Amino acid sequence: FMHNPLEIHWTVAKRILRYLKGTIDYCLHFNKTNDLNIFAFCDSDWAFDPNDLRSTSGYCVYLGNNIVSWTAKKQKVVSKSSTKAEFRSLSAISLEITYIQNLLIELQIPITRVPLIWCDNQGVMLLSANPILHSKTQHFELDLWYIRQKVARGELIVKHVPTRFEVADLLTKAPSSSAFLELRPKLNVKQKSTFSL
Repeated sequence: FMHNPLEIHWTVAKRILRYLKGTIDYCLHFNKTNDLNIFAFCDSDWAFDPNDLRSTSGYCVYLGNNIVSWTAKKQKVVSKSSTKAEFRSLSAISLEITYIQNLLIELQIPITRVPLIWCDNQGVMLLSANPILHSKTQHFELDLWYIRQKVARGELIVKHVPTRFEVADLLTKAPSSSAFLELRPKLNVKQKSTFSL
């Protein structure tokens, strides 16, 4: 973009600057809490980029009611289905959760509940608990077996969340203004004036 800027790039840059100016008093808020259980949201946008058709994975991990980890990252390979793209996102978030669990164990902080992952793809939720391998799932076997093993061992719970409550959508898609304004506080992004230290 820097070597061959077009008018569209200038328009997008101005839009980003207007957003930053309008949200300069917003910050990430952390609440004091005794609840140190882990839950998370994951999502993907299947083949959204017309240039390479690779999907974007997005997830956010909470410790109690505080967001502690989040990412939006383009997947390395093209996914042949939305289920495969979502499973790659689910696999990535489960690795992040394992890292956070190990960190808490190292700090001698007890984890009292099994981590819960919310996903808006019903197929992914059902496949994560289904012990039968189908020919249609062979192209993402490693991610599938990894998640199934964690679910079967009781190390992870995967549940469905309706799309309108899918917080990770903010990391993978450009939601409508109303959806954005509804979901943004769930990331604990708030105006400084709405809380005190």
